[in-house]
Amino acid sequence: MQTTSGARFDVREFGATGDGTTRDTDAIQSALEECADAGGTVLVPPGDYLTAPLSVGDDTTLHLEAGATIRFVGDYEAFPTVESRWEGWEQAGFHPCLWVTDAENVAITGRGTIDGGGEYWWDFLDCSEAELPAGLRDRLAEFDERNGKADDVSSFTLRPPLFQIHESTNVSVSGVTLRNSPFWNTHVVYSENVTIHDVNVENPADAPNGDGIDIDSSQYVRVSDTYINAGDDAICIKSGKNAEGREIGRPAARITVTNCTVEAGHGGVVIGSEMSGDVRDVTVSNCTFTDTDRGVRIKTQRDRGGVVEDLRFDTIVMRRVACPFVINGYYFTDIDSEPEPVDDGTPLVRNVHFHDITAREVESAGFFAGLPEQRFEGLSFSNVRIDATRSLEATDLSPAMADGYDQEHALFCKSIADVSFTDVTVRTPDGPALRIAETDAVSFDDVRLEHAGDEPAIDLENVDEARVRSCALSASGSESSPFLRACGSGRVSLAGNHGSIAQSVDVTEEITLTLETSE
Repeated sequence: MQTTSGARFDVREFGATGDGTTRDTDAIQSALEECADAGGTVLVPPGDYLTAPLSVGDDTTLHLEAGATIRFVGDYEAFPTVESRWEGWEQAGFHPCLWVTDAENVAITGRGTIDGGGEYWWDFLDCSEAELPAGLRDRLAEFDERNGKADDVSSFTLRPPLFQIHESTNVSVSGVTLRNSPFWNTHVVYSENVTIHDVNVENPADAPNGDGIDIDSSQYVRVSDTYINAGDDAICIKSGKNAEGREIGRPAARITVTNCTVEAGHGGVVIGSEMSGDVRDVTVSNCTFTDTDRGVRIKTQRDRGGVVEDLRFDTIVMRRVACPFVINGYYFTDIDSEPEPVDDGTPLVRNVHFHDITAREVESAGFFAGLPEQRFEGLSFSNVRIDATRSLEATDLSPAMADGYDQEHALFCKSIADVSFTDVTVRTPDGPALRIAETDAVSFDDVRLEHAGDEPAIDLENVDEARVRSCALSASGSESSPFLRACGSGRVSLAGNHGSIAQSVDVTEEITLTLETSE
């Protein structure tokens, strides 16, 4: 990114020592402020710069040379109170470590490191209220009083994010390493035209609320060629929570994620659960997710409201992901609950497409649950390969169980208006490969299934219309397994399949159709 002038502000010339012991806050902040007035580059030479939180203003490039580390102090008293958004709420909390707020034309560049010193903050989470320092207890009480949300949010989720871009335009981040965040690592909120490229985002596996990159009510955001190893969700897309999020009404939209590598954490790309201001027009492509709990996850619940729509996930490889696909309308609620009236708080997910995806060594093939009063719409899969033969971990509940329903290895859909599978392969060790329930319409075209045991490959329950074309059981599957079972369903039509299945069947009672394995 080009700044408005070539002025150069070396933090050493402002008195910074870089010795890792002396606080260099005044020197670095003075350089940033003069740069914001004149436009140019703040240069951070090699060294270890200990500092309180910093703010970056207009027309500024903050450049960290290789070997330079900006390290934030472990001292809650050094972090002023500011107003921002935390986990979907407008709240007062601790000043972000590095804050770009109400600014434009900002770049963070170089091969240096920005370290949030998160260990200091994480240690407080194991303390009882009585064990906290008196001053910190007072700050948390202040937050509770100012925010008026004590019943909805724990004040200590208001730990500072490492890097927040807030109400800003034309911001780019490239080359740097961002690590050890007290709270979320990188938070883009209420901003436009933001680029994150060739960045390393690193948090330990046990970092609480250690999300990698959170894109929150922001538009025209691009994340590319970035490595993320975070203790929580890797890339998150959000837009506010419940009535407040709907009233603010600023969507997360026009977002692209490409050529990114995610290692470990709770999810590769996660949307929600704060999505009350809508999420739309998102493309994720050419990524790898390894050893994450979930691959792509959309999570919401009643009272969120908002619409998540027009999402495309292309050319993704996942390995050792517990569940590659999750769309859940019952986040932290009961999937077996009765229908409720549709109102502003009823969420909707629609038009989500998964294409050219391979998922190997996974535990559950997929989990999709809309709401009975508002079925989610327009899910489609094409050229997808899922090998769900990995054993469920005894020490870690499967994602299906954690999301509210235990289907073990199967791909499960419930309360979906329409879902289609084209050129899809699903391999499971036992039980049905696909379970579809309470769904209006489902189509299977060129679907190949492999599983063992006596259960059907496809299990339909209360499905209004199902179309099965050019499908087959793999030759390595169980020859005694029925192909399809339909219970309480409407019309099931079958054509061009491998084996002796009738061309169409109207189902009024439970019926089992057996597919002969093709040679």
